[in-house]
Amino acid sequence: MRKLGFVWASCLMGSLLLSGCQKEATGQVAAVVNDEEVTLQEINAELGRAQIPEGVDKKLVQQGALQRIVERRLLAQAAREDGLDKTPEFLIRRRQLEDALLVQLLGEKLGRTTSVPEGSAVEAFMRQNPAVFGGRAILTVDRIQFAMPSDATKLRSLESSHSMDEVAATLQQMGIQFSRGAAQMDSAVLGQERLNRIHALPEGEPFVIPENGLVTVAVITGERPSPVQGDQGRPVAVQMMRNQSLSDAMRSRLTSEKAEAKIEYQPGFAPPAARQAGPSATASTKAATPTK
Repeated sequence: MRKLGFVWASCLMGSLLLSGCQKEATGQVAAVVNDEEVTLQEINAELGRAQIPEGVDKKLVQQGALQRIVERRLLAQAAREDGLDKTPEFLIRRRQLEDALLVQLLGEKLGRTTSVPEGSAVEAFMRQNPAVFGGRAILTVDRIQFAMPSDATKLRSLESSHSMDEVAATLQQMGIQFSRGAAQMDSAVLGQERLNRIHALPEGEPFVIPENGLVTVAVITGERPSPVQGDQGRPVAVQMMRNQSLSDAMRSRLTSEKAEAKIEYQPGFAPPAARQAGPSATASTKAATPTK
């Protein structure tokens, strides 16, 4: 009898332990999906910075966000059941997403230490960047656009092209498809440094802007003033100054990490000492290329 009593007691204790480990949708846990918790913090993150209109039931908005998370969690569980979380593709992409998220969080951390510029500094910044503020203009341009060639050194052929017609002829000779037509550019988007380099070109000389896999070649044919001044421009100036401070802080941190890091490359994979991805720096068509 004693032995049977011990077995019964053990079973009862095991049952109590199992029931104690079972997760419940209570407190900070909004739902449990196959024993995986969905917390209130996850719902808030799902909503992010979304502006909920006045009069809308916030509880309904939260419930909608929760359902999206639940459905996503169910599909993720199904993917794991199919073994997709063990594939090389998943492991590589997870690393990419983790790296990107950590870089974003580092930027947010450094951003919190960036001081808000003072009034006099903001005014000085606006004076130094008239293309964005008081001297802002909408530029009319004759524009050619084409996809960046796989061999970017081909762009050096544009060095001898000093008009849009010559650029078009050169591209045709190289067999590069392009589109050409009238367009508009905002001097504020171009930025002061780039606009200065454009204005320094001889009249009618094309400028080249390779960016985001697309090459733009253009020449200014007219402009319409569209100034941003006073109270309208100050918030923009403050944000630009803070962005620049954050960029400088990130660049400084990267330089420091590179100096301390031990990086070994397989032969043939080391970065070149000097990379020239386009026309030479002295080419007139290179004058508007953004610097990193």
